[in-house]
Amino acid sequence: MSDTTTATRRAAARFSRRTVVKGAAAGVAVAAAPAYVKTALSSSGEVNIYAWDEYVSEDMVETFEGKTGIKVNLTTYGTNNEVLNKLRASKGEGFDVVFPSVSALQQWYDASDEDGQDLLQPIDEARVKADQVQPAIWEKSLDLGASRRGKRYAMPFNWGTEGLAFDSSVVDLNYRNASWNDQWKPDYAGRMTVRPRSGLTTIALMLDGTGKMLDEAYLDEAKAKQVFDKALEVALANKKNVKVFWKTAAQLTGAFTTEGCVIGQSWDGTAVNMWKETDGRIKYVAPREGALTWLDTCCLPSGARNVEQAYAFINWATSAEGGGMHAAHSGYNSAAIGAEAYLDKAAQERFKFIFGPNGEAIANLWWWKPEAGWFGKLRGEYITRWETA
Repeated sequence: MSDTTTATRRAAARFSRRTVVKGAAAGVAVAAAPAYVKTALSSSGEVNIYAWDEYVSEDMVETFEGKTGIKVNLTTYGTNNEVLNKLRASKGEGFDVVFPSVSALQQWYDASDEDGQDLLQPIDEARVKADQVQPAIWEKSLDLGASRRGKRYAMPFNWGTEGLAFDSSVVDLNYRNASWNDQWKPDYAGRMTVRPRSGLTTIALMLDGTGKMLDEAYLDEAKAKQVFDKALEVALANKKNVKVFWKTAAQLTGAFTTEGCVIGQSWDGTAVNMWKETDGRIKYVAPREGALTWLDTCCLPSGARNVEQAYAFINWATSAEGGGMHAAHSGYNSAAIGAEAYLDKAAQERFKFIFGPNGEAIANLWWWKPEAGWFGKLRGEYITRWETA
């Protein structure tokens, strides 16, 4: 196991369910304090937010607007590339807050260097409420890509996993027995769904049973080609299992609700929403080899016009109240201390099913690594070969 993997797993182990629950008590005090930039609190301005499809709910908008008088203009996207390309085309203008995955930020930095135009502005740490964020995540985000040249560019917002969603009337899985290999069983030929990027990653993760080969692939292009060659070979040999390649939450949901899929890789938030909408028929679990784990962030584009309002929204969205409302709406895990206090008992029971009664599966999380531009491009070439074969 590489030092990188060991460090991330230790951090994940520290960020256990117990840590979250302990933070809930502290979150009460945090929530009682002002969670916004004071100058923006009295503003009648607006903030332009560009967020993932499921991130900002109507009740979040209404609550924030009611507390601050700041009007929210919300636009949504479905992939990291979508928001990167849009901001690159506009030279960082058009939005005040964006939510890129921390592992994708290296591509933003590379694009800034290539274009000679910064896409993001550094976070002014004097204007954010860092004490609202889980300390382990606040620190870990720097290792995962939130910093550049000694400056922080991203505020942790939420974290989540990609594991296995399954139709429990057909498939019987739990956190003890679930494996990434389950989706490739002949029984599910033509009834499986996968995000190409994630499917190649989990195959690569399991090539040596440790993830060491995959970790090394992020650092060396020749090694990456070797790993992707082997992963693609497995993917092509089992392509008959794939009914739907998904890339957005809507496509993933449709795979299970209209396309007849009974198992496949899924974001936890989307799966939890399906869980609720199907009265528990569609469930979700972290495979024993380790769920893929991501961290999404709040960032300010370089061309943000409403900076005070942007900080006001970020500080509210990462408060116990804002984070709790986001978690309850999306099914993802907020980085905010105390957010769990806003979840109902059913949500807490789902968490136990996914990760074990005491969060046992959290210790095995595999965190998405910071990606150089060449890595994303290379992986894209293999994805295309898989999809079009």
